[in-house]
Amino acid sequence: MEIVLLEFQQHYPNIYIGGSVALILQGVIPYRVPKDIDIISPNRIHIYDIFKVDKPHTKIIKRHRHQGLLFDLFINPNAQYVEHIYNGHVLKLSPADEVYQWKLRKQNVHREKHINDLKYYEVK
Repeated sequence: MEIVLLEFQQHYPNIYIGGSVALILQGVIPYRVPKDIDIISPNRIHIYDIFKVDKPHTKIIKRHRHQGLLFDLFINPNAQYVEHIYNGHVLKLSPADEVYQWKLRKQNVHREKHINDLKYYEVK
């Protein structure tokens, strides 16, 4: 997963890694196999522009499977990032506080996953 993220970040340095993956990489929550990778753009962009796939005919899609990983795109013009060094390379990750604020708002969706992540935030 880290290799795919490093390649992704090299191609798209203005798009950050968020969600549980950002928390895992920052060592805030224990490792678990992620179901998806949240990517955050401060600029309006479509996922088909990021991954160079054909534009859908029916609706705007915010998910795309790339190299076996499911990516979910979120637009946040106020997005912040922290730099995380992985094997000498820099990954731009959403700060833990920003991820937790989002999880607090979204804890009714994918309830178990968000509640498990939130318990680590409350402990700290």
